[in-house]
Amino acid sequence: MGEAVRAVIDDIIDAFRCGDHARLADRYDDDLDWLLHAPVAMLPSAGVRRGKNAVLAGLLGLYRDFRIFSYKVPLIMVEGDRAAMISDLELMERASGRVIASHVASFQRFRGGKMIEYRGFSGQFGAADGSFDDELDVWSAGSPPTSPWLPKVQRG
Repeated sequence: MGEAVRAVIDDIIDAFRCGDHARLADRYDDDLDWLLHAPVAMLPSAGVRRGKNAVLAGLLGLYRDFRIFSYKVPLIMVEGDRAAMISDLELMERASGRVIASHVASFQRFRGGKMIEYRGFSGQFGAADGSFDDELDVWSAGSPPTSPWLPKVQRG
């Protein structure tokens, strides 16, 4: 099973890099359970998403606002129907040309050649030049910050 899951992951990675929604749709289960912890203002695909269509809509926002400048996956571990990845993502904001970088740790579960569950955790989100224009709250869509200890990404 691990080899089959690895082939699905490789296809998803390539489809994400290319912005190939048709291939992503083929690899995502209709009831995909998605949670990406990241600033929604920086990654439109962040937050809680239920179902393939909701995930693809978030990715459309990402491709609309950003161009994938670089996406590297230095670590993929597969055991049975589960996988874990470490990835480095650089996006170029279409409006400004600014390059934004993040490291993402993610965990996935698969069934029948499709991703059924995704949990991602973005860390060290910032501009490649180390600067931002203002402060950005970090929270997932649908769950605004309710605690004063929630982290903030400093801009500027």
